[in-house]
Amino acid sequence: MALAEDAASVLEEFVQNAHVLEEIQAKDRTVQDCRSQAASRDASIQKFVKLNGVSQVNPKEEQYSKTILANYDKAHTFQEEKIGLADRAAILLDRQIKRLDLKIRDLQNEGAIAIDPQLPSLLNNNSTLNSRLPPLLTSTTGASTDLQPHSSNTAGPSTTIANNPLSRL
Repeated sequence: MALAEDAASVLEEFVQNAHVLEEIQAKDRTVQDCRSQAASRDASIQKFVKLNGVSQVNPKEEQYSKTILANYDKAHTFQEEKIGLADRAAILLDRQIKRLDLKIRDLQNEGAIAIDPQLPSLLNNNSTLNSRLPPLLTSTTGASTDLQPHSSNTAGPSTTIANNPLSRL
């Protein structure tokens, strides 16, 4: 990687790294094929049982069962590979976003593009990206919150039997 890279080269590298998502998609199709083959064999076993009853032995059941288990094992292996690829894609995406963010900030500092406070950035703590996130709750219960004004219970504590803790004993 060259030290003097521009935003266009960073963007180009980002697009080239998108092939990981295509690999995930291909593995997902293979997983779906494995699942459909297993479902097909299982449907054949179920059909035989419906037609002939449980007492009659299906001559292909052992072969189908092995095929079903093998397909589920293959699907599981491909799912694990997809997880690895997704982790890799997340790392690449995070790295590229940070690099793009740095390049945009450099261009803004050089005056090549205007500084836009609305532009989301991972480098700003007060960016619009962060302001779109809901605030963290400071309390864990709603016990200390006031009731809405449209409620009939806003007048304060009531002395009715239902609200009197001593009357419940």
